[in-house]
Amino acid sequence: MSKKPAFDMSSLLAEKGQGAPAEDAPSRPIIKEARQKEVINRRISENTKIASSEFVNLGFKVPREFRHRLRKIAAAQDVTLVEVLREAISLYEKHHTSEI
Repeated sequence: MSKKPAFDMSSLLAEKGQGAPAEDAPSRPIIKEARQKEVINRRISENTKIASSEFVNLGFKVPREFRHRLRKIAAAQDVTLVEVLREAISLYEKHHTSEI
């Protein structure tokens, strides 16, 4: 039974800073224009921020469609789900002041 010659794997390793893509690797397009900074529209102001230690878990289940609507509203306004719920509670309280 003959032994197979050892495979030379030294060409597979690169020294730091000397790596190069494989010859058959697809090339990526060169991006010449820098991305412009996105404007983030956050409606929460600095004085209404709450320390994270003040938060508690509000665990309840909602129908899938409700969750989808909530996330869609938050994404459209570029705000968090919590901010959407806070605004909804505030509007509810204003509309139903005599009942609360």
